[in-house]
Amino acid sequence: MSSPPLNISEMIDDGSLWVEAAYQRREGSKRTCGICPQQCILQEGEVGKCGGRQVVNGHLWAVNYGQLCTLNLDPIERKPLYHFFPGGEILSVGPNGCNLSCKWCQNHRISQCTAPTRTVTPRDLADMVDALDGIGVAYTYAEPLIWFEFVRDAGHLFHERELLNVFVTNGFINREPLLELIAVADAFNIDLKSLDDHCYRHFCGGRLSDVQRSIRMVHDAGKHLEITHLVVTGVNDDLRKIEAVVDWVASLDTSIPLHLTRYFPTDSFPTPPTDIEFLHQAYELARAKLDWVYLGNLWTGRGVDSYCPSCSELLVRRSGGEVELVGLDGNRCLNCGRELNFRLGGV
Repeated sequence: MSSPPLNISEMIDDGSLWVEAAYQRREGSKRTCGICPQQCILQEGEVGKCGGRQVVNGHLWAVNYGQLCTLNLDPIERKPLYHFFPGGEILSVGPNGCNLSCKWCQNHRISQCTAPTRTVTPRDLADMVDALDGIGVAYTYAEPLIWFEFVRDAGHLFHERELLNVFVTNGFINREPLLELIAVADAFNIDLKSLDDHCYRHFCGGRLSDVQRSIRMVHDAGKHLEITHLVVTGVNDDLRKIEAVVDWVASLDTSIPLHLTRYFPTDSFPTPPTDIEFLHQAYELARAKLDWVYLGNLWTGRGVDSYCPSCSELLVRRSGGEVELVGLDGNRCLNCGRELNFRLGGV
């Protein structure tokens, strides 16, 4: 590992790996990280829970700056974002690490382990998108909010080039850092794991209220927002728990798309995959209260297309990775003229 630079500008100019961490507090010989609610208090040599911050020579460094472990050009629908530039392709990138420790994590090989990385600068990333003719970057796979300094810098550069910034995140971040990222963000998909704080504390090592605050902030800022709810066997596969999630989302805005996603076993959480019939029941329950509900990780053809909430006209057909806009006139229904929660153009 290289020696830390003297300051942030030197890091950006010479390509070194480390940047002095934002939102840190000094308390004697200790440093407290203020990016997320974990509030890790670290001494010399110690690394934060997320794996992306370390105290060296009395300073707290973002040692994950530009350290990329995943890179792929994806359809935007895989994020999943169904109402944001449908049919577009976006460069998906992510670091190692996470500030939560969900026992069933579907990306545990990078969120809870350490995969090999390559070093990129924000400029490298923007050049890749230009070469691939993508619409922008999705910060995703593990937890992009622990990559705060890098996504902040990349986000500003992407907007300068009229490219999009998408965050696929657990939403577990403090208020002030999130405000900075909202300023450069175009869309979020936030994972709402449960409406039960015990579930967050026991299974994930976090708190529900912090995630709810993030969701409200993104919505109130007018950013495009979709929510994913992974339905985990033996944890939240209960219609009363599904209804609690649906009711909370509806209380915020019935036009927020909700993705009910099937869980599959992992090395550390080997319970069976989510029952398909239960997911169908949850889908029908949610559709009675929300305008847009989708089923993820489920290949039955149900819960993937978009229909107008007013006249039931087919708006977007999705099949085998193909996306066809059949009933939209901009963000309005071609049949009845209703204004809809779709974003189809403009940075």
